[in-house]
This record gives sequence, C-alpha cells and structure tokens, in this order.
Amino acid sequence: MDMRAKTATALIGAATVALLLTACDPGGAQNINPVGKVPGSEEKSQSAECEVASGAVADAIGAAVGPHDTTEFADVQEGDGGWYLGATIVPEDSNDPNEDEVTVWATTSDPTSDDFDGPLYAVNQAAKDATADESESASPAPSDFSAESEAAKQVESCVVEASDR
Repeated sequence: MDMRAKTATALIGAATVALLLTACDPGGAQNINPVGKVPGSEEKSQSAECEVASGAVADAIGAAVGPHDTTEFADVQEGDGGWYLGATIVPEDSNDPNEDEVTVWATTSDPTSDDFDGPLYAVNQAAKDATADESESASPAPSDFSAESEAAKQVESCVVEASDR
C-alpha cells in the first residue's frame, strides 16, 4: 500500500469510530430522556424555590404509600390553608415495572418541624392512587387544598427540578 492509501484508510477508520461513539452519547448537548418533563406548552417547570420538609414528613409519606414504594425527601411550599408537600415515590424493588411518580400532599402542621406529627392529605391523583390500597394514614385533601393551586404547581415543579439534578 502506498502512503496515500494508508492515510485515507486511517482517516476513514477514525471517522467511523468517531461516528459510532457519538451515536451512543450525545456528548451532553441534549438530554434524550429528561425526567419529569412534558413536551411543549405542558412543561411544568416554574423555577420555584421550595424548602425541604423534615425527615418525619418523608417517613409519613413512606408509611402512607406502603412498603412497596419509598420516598427520600419532600419539598414544601406554603399555600392557603397550610402547606403543600411534593415527593417522588419510587418502587422499592428495582425490577418493579411501575415508574417513579410525583405526588402532591398537604398538611396543616409545620412540615419543617423535626417532630412533625400532623395530618397528611393526598392532593393529586398520583398521591391518591398510591395510598388507595395501602393505608388510612392519608385522607383525601379538604377543599382548602387543590392540585390546581399555584402552591401545588410550585411544589410539583420543585420535585421535578430536583429529579433532573
């Protein structure tokens, strides 16, 4: 082989390897599977600032959803009538086909208190579904709390943004 053929072969081989490698990883230029994002105008990100609830709140949500799901933290947003809590519940078993869900809860007691022992209300449909067959420790929310309220949307946005990190 002459020098020209060797150079051409090497360049074609390098280009082929580069194309194969970039097909596997977009190089961070785009997120091909964003967590919690909805396409188009339905995207819920509102860049809200939320406090983090105490561990006692996360434990209460964990008890409400039962032993087959877990939650590690909850975000807090104060609203009319009390506080909204947002948490992601994750299947305990990694082989569970169910997906992570963003749940919205409410309480009338301060959720940042380490000795939280207040009522816990399921606000959005995901929270209601998660507790439907598990417990009576979370009741449906009183009319003061709505999944469509600004505070509920903000706390949901905080959970989605935390999941993206």
